[in-house]
Amino acid sequence: MSEPKHNSAIKLNYNNWYLWDCYIKSTIHQKNAYVAFDPEPIDLRMVQQIIPATATSATTTPTIVVIPQPSADELKTYCEELKEWKMVNNVTAGVILGAISDDVQHIINLEEPAKDMYNKLKAKIVKQSSGSCANGTHIKLVYKQFKDTPTIENFEKHLMFYHSKNASLIAVSAGFNDSFLTWLLLNSFSKNEDPTWSMASTNIVTSDVPINKWSFNQVAGKLQEALQNNLHPTAEAPAQAALNATTGKMTLNCYSRPPCMYPSCRAPKTHPTDKCWIKERESKEKGKDKKYRAKRAKKKVIKSSSKPESGSDSLDSDLEWGQKKHHHANRSQAHSHKTLQVLKATINHA
Repeated sequence: MSEPKHNSAIKLNYNNWYLWDCYIKSTIHQKNAYVAFDPEPIDLRMVQQIIPATATSATTTPTIVVIPQPSADELKTYCEELKEWKMVNNVTAGVILGAISDDVQHIINLEEPAKDMYNKLKAKIVKQSSGSCANGTHIKLVYKQFKDTPTIENFEKHLMFYHSKNASLIAVSAGFNDSFLTWLLLNSFSKNEDPTWSMASTNIVTSDVPINKWSFNQVAGKLQEALQNNLHPTAEAPAQAALNATTGKMTLNCYSRPPCMYPSCRAPKTHPTDKCWIKERESKEKGKDKKYRAKRAKKKVIKSSSKPESGSDSLDSDLEWGQKKHHHANRSQAHSHKTLQVLKATINHA
């Protein structure tokens, strides 16, 4: 019955260093050849002992280089260690050469020790694979979009994604700076249809503070506050009250000239008096109120002046109607008298 294979052969390429590293170290341990990663034994016959120069009042002794001769036991021990090291080095080198692909074979020299082979492969492949991984991580960060249900837990996972990915990039000197990472965080909500994110993002971008002055943690805090206010609305705390308060505080750091002296101004330390929008708004409202009052007063004057004229007109019309009525009465009376005279004349003639 054949023995089970604990490790299948793994060929090293530019994409599997960590997997190959575990495999190669496990194989070397199984062959009891890990001592090959230790330094090569030093030949005691080549060791130089340097005696420094000494100076006296009269003469100066020059520096002396002495090569001591090792004893027979020391030479024997050295030879045994060197023989063992060469043997395990050959075994380890054979394991490494049998587990690399043609794509990476040019990196090493077949005549060099196994430890040097391993170090060269590690330095070259880890550097290149880190660059490839960094490019992939850059793409993931740039195109990341928040598509989950708007909950505190999902939002914190979204933030953790940015923190962890950028931390891995910083480890290989390829991380994004804080300003660009902040912009990526805001951009990740640009395609989300939930009004919570669009309102919070718009308030941040259109605030008096430039977007490059906001840190990643500040933007994350404002977005989280907006989400909390949306999930748990209160009458006293509108969705963006905390954002507006913080915006005022940050503006204080940008404006250092004399504050606004207008009595009704709510943020006097963010602008001068001549640029106070509260003052401008109240001035416009007072102007509109003054025009409205003048218009009402004019209407009253016109209405009051038209009342006597209408009264005299009605009096004249009543008088004229009375005269006409009196005229018609006299006329009817004269007609009746004439008719009576004609009737009397007719009777007398008869």
